[in-house]
Amino acid sequence: MLAILEYFNCLPTIIVFYALWCSNILKFLWELLVVWPWGLKSARKQAIARAKQRREQGFLYWKELVDKATQTQRDEWVRISSLGLDQLRELLQKEEITAKDALLAYIQRALQVQEKFNPITEIITEAMEYAEEVDQEWIGKKDKPYLYGVPFSVKSNFHLVGYDCHIGLGKMLEQPKQRENTMVTHLRYLGAVPFCLTNVPQGLLSFVCSNSVYGTTGNPHDNSRTPGGSSGGEACLVTAHGTPFGTGSDVGGSLRIPAALSGCVALKCGQERMVVLHSHGGVPGRGRLGLGFGYFTRSVTEQIELLKETLGHSNFSLISPTTPAVPFNLQTVTSKKPLRIGYFEDDGYVAPVPAMQRAVKDTVKLLRAQGHEMIKFSVPDPQKMAMLVFKNLLPDGGQYTKELYEADVVDDHMKEFVRLLSLPSIGRTLLKLIFSFISPQVSLVCASELKTLTELRQAQEDTDDYKQEFIEYWRELGIDALVCPAFPIPAVKHHWPSNLGFCAVSTTLFNLLDFPAGVVPVGKVTEEDDRDLKDETKFPVGWNLALSYMRRAAAHCEGLPTSVQVVTLPYQEEICLRVMKEIESVAGYKE
Repeated sequence: MLAILEYFNCLPTIIVFYALWCSNILKFLWELLVVWPWGLKSARKQAIARAKQRREQGFLYWKELVDKATQTQRDEWVRISSLGLDQLRELLQKEEITAKDALLAYIQRALQVQEKFNPITEIITEAMEYAEEVDQEWIGKKDKPYLYGVPFSVKSNFHLVGYDCHIGLGKMLEQPKQRENTMVTHLRYLGAVPFCLTNVPQGLLSFVCSNSVYGTTGNPHDNSRTPGGSSGGEACLVTAHGTPFGTGSDVGGSLRIPAALSGCVALKCGQERMVVLHSHGGVPGRGRLGLGFGYFTRSVTEQIELLKETLGHSNFSLISPTTPAVPFNLQTVTSKKPLRIGYFEDDGYVAPVPAMQRAVKDTVKLLRAQGHEMIKFSVPDPQKMAMLVFKNLLPDGGQYTKELYEADVVDDHMKEFVRLLSLPSIGRTLLKLIFSFISPQVSLVCASELKTLTELRQAQEDTDDYKQEFIEYWRELGIDALVCPAFPIPAVKHHWPSNLGFCAVSTTLFNLLDFPAGVVPVGKVTEEDDRDLKDETKFPVGWNLALSYMRRAAAHCEGLPTSVQVVTLPYQEEICLRVMKEIESVAGYKE
């Protein structure tokens, strides 16, 4: 709030500031008189200490496995962990290496990545047993399952039998789950070996990957910056070659934001195309936002191979019976027919920084040169769209999310976000009025609170109407796919995301619509991009607090990845993959 006062030293703002100050005093008194005497936070801290100790014991076990190996074995493991997924699969299928060899190779590499960037929360202690089991069952046989012996990482909001799903909160530790996430179950059916769990933001609703249990995960390109969230640990580990591929969920960009900021590939399937059971969805009872699942890979080809073995697969339909039996159409992915592709650089709610707009412009030129017809697209009614995003993200006015953090140890990078959740209704109303003239993005966030069941019902009706309006406009243009910014900013320092939550509208829009959406890296921030960011004629900021924060956060990002987002209509994941593959081919991004 002090940052706001620096910009606007006016009476209404000061009133709001002191209202917040008083509410924080009341919160402090509550903790002093109720929380601390009853030992709630003390109990959380003790549970966190035990969790950290268990993790360190797991890493010691891994280190012992690596230390027992000869130098020749370690050198071979380096070679194995440098391979692409297809090459790794080929060696395993031909029995040139075993599942145990592959697992040990990635344990060695994952330890190195962990020491640098902290993406791993826990080892899966049964991993070696799983590897030995698949070796025993399949060595000497020709009909090995597709992913025989391939290790993979698991986002820590996925349920595993005997493991916590605590989403970075002390209060949810030491409550092991009794069922296995169906995505993990299917991958194990294909012969793959889950070997570690990865880090997430506390409570899942942020793109800083940090919590009070396991600390902060760094970006693989710059440890002082965020890898994105909520699947930040997965994106970091995949990009740094610490796992052949990763898993994730997405209710507001949780696959796509980390992929964009870390420089890897991800695709959020439509909620009904890939129904996954037994995970923490971020906001239980969320509004009309589609919860998508998908994979993290280092190439689009790897995405295609994994989704080909998932979407419409008979085993996946068996363990997740509400998933429609729509077979994966490889012919659509490999088609060479020219497409009509829509594009926009700015969704009308918040303008991306120059580097992210340039990424779209460059991609449009490349696709046009390949013979595709490129059609300018304008997001219908951007302010209404953004309002619906926030209303659906926090349909109870943030009450559930606020309660998540109560009587818990809040991570330093999440404290500003938690304070904003505690803002009373009168405070939001005043801020809405203040910022309506000078920062429409902030004003709209403050105006999106739902206070009654009537307002909630109306928001759901408005969401359904908006989705229909969007589809009708899409059909009028006759486009096959849409290319747009993956995220408005590149990877920023860890302290910024709490003040930049409005940026997630660019990804959450496609959860609101429940459209398939993927991210593919296309280049890097240039020195010219950094100069343009400071140029008021190229990135106008004026007195707008939101845009000012973006300019400050995105400064000095030269060399960091830039990505684009590819979107299609529901059940057209294959077209999305086709466009992503073509973009990857012509953009020529190198890690």
